[in-house]
Amino acid sequence: MLWLWYFWQFFTILDLVFYIIFPFAFFLGIIILIISSTILAKIILMFVNVIHKPRQGIFLRTKSDKDYCYWSLRAVIKKWPTWLARQLSLPVLEIIVLKILGVKTSFSNSLENGWVDCEFIEFGKNIRIGQGSFIISNLIIKDKLILKKVKIEDNVIIGAHSLVLPGTLIESNTILDAIAMTTINQHLESNSTYRGNPARKIEGTELIKNQDQLKKSIFEQMDLEKYDEENLRMHTKELSVPFHFYLISGWIIIGCSFVLPGFLFFLFLFGFLEPNLFSLTLYLELVLEPRIIITLILTPIILVLLYLLHLFLVALFTKWFYRIADKRGPNQGVFDRNLDEYSKVLDYYHFRSFLFKYPIYAFIRSPFPWLLNWELRFLGSNKVGKKTVLEDTFYHSHINFGKECYIGTFAHISNHLVDGVYGEENLSFFGVDIGNNCVFSLSNGAMPGLEMEDNSTILPMSATIKYDKLGMNGIYGKFPSRKLNKEEILKITGGEYNGEE
Repeated sequence: MLWLWYFWQFFTILDLVFYIIFPFAFFLGIIILIISSTILAKIILMFVNVIHKPRQGIFLRTKSDKDYCYWSLRAVIKKWPTWLARQLSLPVLEIIVLKILGVKTSFSNSLENGWVDCEFIEFGKNIRIGQGSFIISNLIIKDKLILKKVKIEDNVIIGAHSLVLPGTLIESNTILDAIAMTTINQHLESNSTYRGNPARKIEGTELIKNQDQLKKSIFEQMDLEKYDEENLRMHTKELSVPFHFYLISGWIIIGCSFVLPGFLFFLFLFGFLEPNLFSLTLYLELVLEPRIIITLILTPIILVLLYLLHLFLVALFTKWFYRIADKRGPNQGVFDRNLDEYSKVLDYYHFRSFLFKYPIYAFIRSPFPWLLNWELRFLGSNKVGKKTVLEDTFYHSHINFGKECYIGTFAHISNHLVDGVYGEENLSFFGVDIGNNCVFSLSNGAMPGLEMEDNSTILPMSATIKYDKLGMNGIYGKFPSRKLNKEEILKITGGEYNGEE
């Protein structure tokens, strides 16, 4: 029976390798990738900053303004390593990356739930950033870039989905409530609580005397509102787009896009790297040989080209399926989701939305996010004008952008909206037309049917309504978005900009 013991020991070692060593090696490799990417970005930034030193101020959003051009370049350099650092959900690793890239912060801070810019940001200690919040040192309004330092002192709490604009100073022991927004250059005093948009100091808060009454109003008043159980019950129907079609298209778009690059990678690995590098005996003079120098130079170039080939195949396969769904999907309009003749057509609308998810993710999360413009044009789903910048968010079909537009982080522009309650809802499906030189600031939204004329801006934490029309040369804010006057613009921008050219 000794052979059984050896057999068991053999598989025990295999389990150790596959379940412990391999995951640990993979995890360690990801950390090395993040740190090396950050260090490389830092080296590049050092050279860029020698050529043109970063500085605060208000700059023109044109090629002729060096401050704007170099700010854009710095932002692109930092985007890839900062995104990588956020994927492992290791707060310590993200803080290390931010420190390397120039953010003054402390390991006692909790920043991973929010979005933090990487320059002109200074944090104290024991700071908590709520989920979905933004700490930004830059804001684009019309043709201006406002770049100001943000300073947050010790023991500050930023509530969920709040926004700290450039130039803000938050003193110690202060709370910025959820869904609040500071103005540019706003000063939040210590030992205070601020709330609202724009943020205002809460002078006093009354204690709740009758807590039992509060509990009763929250937990026992639910019986006052009852819903028709029949409307809440799920109704099943056969999809006109079979479920396995989703699986097949997803497998082809994601899986098959790796087949050709993977095959070429193995040819490169065993046909070029192995005989020219891996099989050689290592000695000091080896690094000076021309063959080794050429190999080391070609390797990253080949890997980047294979990655770009993968992205191209993702776009190509998506385009094939998108054409099928677009021909059978609905034209723009309002559709009753309960009618079978509409539901079958809407199935292809949902399938078309499904096709968009991975390709947009793959491009915008790559080291080459500017290729998203090319992808949307290649799919034929959107019109994207020249010099338009699309930041990190999700994009729908039938959204047309003019020239020199700027779409900020998490600015959600939608082509659809579900109206009504479950069982009686309609789907409004209308495209959006955005003129030239328009700006969507971060964390705002636009509903279907929007028509936005040239040279207009929607400020942060603002949203339009369905079929809205925004005029030319305006600055819009609030919800529903309306054109702001000079006094309102000056208040939000802290006197830095009044909206005039």
